[in-house]
Amino acid sequence: MNPGRPHILILDDEERIRELLAHFLEDFDEFAVSVADSGEQALADLAGWPADVAVVDMRLPGMSGTEFIVAAARDGVCRRFVVHTGSNELVLTEELAGLGLSERDIFYKPAGADRILGRIRELLSQGGR
Repeated sequence: MNPGRPHILILDDEERIRELLAHFLEDFDEFAVSVADSGEQALADLAGWPADVAVVDMRLPGMSGTEFIVAAARDGVCRRFVVHTGSNELVLTEELAGLGLSERDIFYKPAGADRILGRIRELLSQGGR
């Protein structure tokens, strides 16, 4: 935990993707990065250390990415989200749009980590949503 840097949570059930993205972001020394492989684990972890931005896979075991985003926003443990999904059928629902997500927040795998980094930086520079 490093309270001096923005906390980025990577939520993905695919270990390789989760670890590659986490290591990429850690290399910039501007973020504190944590990882989770399920929405349930992520919510439990965020209860003790809220995130500034969560990068969320939509297809997860148990709780879906959408369910996680709704719960995290409701619980006040994260308020900015980037979707990183392999589902090309993803539709931005009214519920997600109501939480501030836009088409600019959706990245389809395999997405360049540099593009995700750019969006994270934009979201952090905006302060609140």
